[in-house]
Amino acid sequence: MISRHKHKDTGSKKRSPAERHRRLRISFLPSVFTTFNLLLGYLALLQIFKRDYAQAVYFVIIAVVMDGFDGTIARLTKTESRFGMQLDTLVDGVTFGLVTSVMVYVWGFHDTYPQIGRVIGFLFLSAGIMRLARFNMLRESKSSQANMFVGIPIPLGAACVLSVVLIFDRPPVQPLHVMLFAAYVLLVAFLMISNIRYQTMKGIQPRHSLIFLFVLAGLIAFGSMYPRQTIPVLTVVYMFSPVLVRLYHRYESGSSGESLTEPEANESVGDRRS
Repeated sequence: MISRHKHKDTGSKKRSPAERHRRLRISFLPSVFTTFNLLLGYLALLQIFKRDYAQAVYFVIIAVVMDGFDGTIARLTKTESRFGMQLDTLVDGVTFGLVTSVMVYVWGFHDTYPQIGRVIGFLFLSAGIMRLARFNMLRESKSSQANMFVGIPIPLGAACVLSVVLIFDRPPVQPLHVMLFAAYVLLVAFLMISNIRYQTMKGIQPRHSLIFLFVLAGLIAFGSMYPRQTIPVLTVVYMFSPVLVRLYHRYESGSSGESLTEPEANESVGDRRS
């Protein structure tokens, strides 16, 4: 009995106080990024009340970029925790769910059809919260693929909706335009709770990494200089990326099938000649 206790004590004293302090400090870092996302969502909400819609969109887009940092830092430092996962979920629900739903109502429907706007905004918010709950459930059960998302993630869903604000300077006034905006928001909400698979950055394995980095650097440059054009294009491309990926795979399979059938055709012609 005494030897066992001594063994446990020596095992617990292997780490020095400085090392334990350093590990505690690193595990605190992902939560700092998550809290910063919450601040960006709060600032975006204040800008919506001021009717400065473009600035609000930029705050949320920065939060979308920062949202990937907390998880990446937690994985690199091996400090993933249940607290961090729950905190990230709550912050995403506020920054990308609540803020976007308020933008949908204030920008798209407040001056035209406020009753419809309340319903559309709530449907987007509820779909985003359901998407987050399902993500946590799949993550805890370890039944989800590491390189795939089930449904479009709520940060990118928010970016898809808010891109409309960047494209059009003024809120929609014509009834047709308002209904089109409502249909688009409902489409994004459906994509969040759907079973459509979206690739993560882990699933992207380019054959030519230098070319991929060069293209990524170009996108960052264009995004910083022309955000009103670049952000909507990137978000819409990602929204329809499952269709594009499926078409690409069909093209590859078709080209590989043609390359395999050509030698067979040559062999059959040679057999006939012989």
